[in-house]
Amino acid sequence: MSSRQLFIGLISEGSTDTRFLYSVIERTIKQIIFDFGGVTEISIEELKKDFGKNFSNQVIDANLNYQKESLINILLVHSDADHKDDSKVLNEKFIPLFENIKLNDEVMCKEIVPVIPVYMIESWMLADIDLFLDEISTNKTKSELGLNGNPERFTNPKNKIKEALHIINQEKPKKRRKDLQINDLYQIIGQKIEIDKLINLNSFDKFYKQVSESLQKLNYINKKL
Repeated sequence: MSSRQLFIGLISEGSTDTRFLYSVIERTIKQIIFDFGGVTEISIEELKKDFGKNFSNQVIDANLNYQKESLINILLVHSDADHKDDSKVLNEKFIPLFENIKLNDEVMCKEIVPVIPVYMIESWMLADIDLFLDEISTNKTKSELGLNGNPERFTNPKNKIKEALHIINQEKPKKRRKDLQINDLYQIIGQKIEIDKLINLNSFDKFYKQVSESLQKLNYINKKL
């Protein structure tokens, strides 16, 4: 079977988000394509946005600027929900974006897939709590660190992680202490966390299904009915 090429663009909220998402996205798309028997070479590029503009203009301008040099098939756009579900960010950001993309004849890539963790991307980092505990090298339980429960129910999962790190950092001898920071974890957890663990989270499962639909729409996979 001949191999095709798939070019993915990624716009995230910040550099730490990109460090976590890059491997997750690559492995997710590879898994979807593999599951449906496809063979595809994947290239992922981060698109730079202008933070001084509104959300729609950030995405559209980044899209337009990138297509001057190269093309993408699918654009993944990350925005934390900052809410109990994705309704707020969809209504305030993505629906206006979709409408503006549709009306803009200059934009060549119109296949936009939202990446909306609930409440924050850090909830996805906690999808495999055993992996998380292993990476922070602790014998404490998730209950002792205040991390028990569904991570999508944590209204501020970033603070939850910081508080857990504070607990384990305080246990280290002061003379040998090199505090572990949350920024140390994004890339390594993104590279190691299993997609099957992430898909147990509703917000990731929604992303998984939406990117699958885009791949089918563009004929990169053929779902059997």
